[in-house]
Amino acid sequence: MVEKYIRTAVRIDANTAPKLDAELKEILDSGNNHIVIDMEDTVYISSIGLRAFAAAQKRIRNSKGSMVIKNVKPKIMEIFEVTGFAGLFTIE
Repeated sequence: MVEKYIRTAVRIDANTAPKLDAELKEILDSGNNHIVIDMEDTVYISSIGLRAFAAAQKRIRNSKGSMVIKNVKPKIMEIFEVTGFAGLFTIE
């Protein structure tokens, strides 16, 4: 299994989420369905960023792949929990 590693931006918002979404789609379209997302630098995520992760996770599950989100700051984890997204992703 080959994992594709992505490091997210400091802010995942209307300006940066489209790039993240495109990068995730490109990885999945290339046939790689094992992704590790490193959020070490990320201090903010908007609903658009959450939507990009959710869309990728849906495609990955349909292809029997995996997506792991790592190095999530407490404030971002709180957003995942409050929105119910924490249960959708594997977060380490």
